[in-house]
Amino acid sequence: MTSIGIGLLIEEHRGEIAASWRQAAAALGDPEPALGYAIAPLLRELSVALRERDAGARSREAWARCAVLVRSTARPAQLAREVKALHVAIWGALGASGHAVMPDERGAVDGWLLDALAEFLDRAERTRARLDVLGAPSVVAAAPPPLPARNLARPEPPPLPGSGRGG
Repeated sequence: MTSIGIGLLIEEHRGEIAASWRQAAAALGDPEPALGYAIAPLLRELSVALRERDAGARSREAWARCAVLVRSTARPAQLAREVKALHVAIWGALGASGHAVMPDERGAVDGWLLDALAEFLDRAERTRARLDVLGAPSVVAAAPPPLPARNLARPEPPPLPGSGRGG
């Protein structure tokens, strides 16, 4: 896969793409984006892969490296929505730049993103399977409700047996 021009365009607009993606991810409603830590390395790896002659092996390694940065408790639907938002951010930024993109270049980028998504989903599934084997919950439990405030200046002693209070 050699699409040197599109790779350079993605590299040039990487900051703009990431900012647009962050805005879209925030609008999705999840307070912790699944790709939050992976977005910058993912865009870098995409741009490098598009510029190399033998990008197949590098892409597999890149997806694995980026998958480690993806939040492991993210739901598959959330990952798919965030990759879709990245797709929209990439083509929005490149469309605004005014550069023509050939159909084969567009296909190369879209295919790369879909393969990355497949790697992310596969890693998330393996992580959940490991947690299930260990008996640990695969989703982070919600924080317990806060304890009622107590007057620490004058603590109340426990009730005496037979005093009628609580006993």
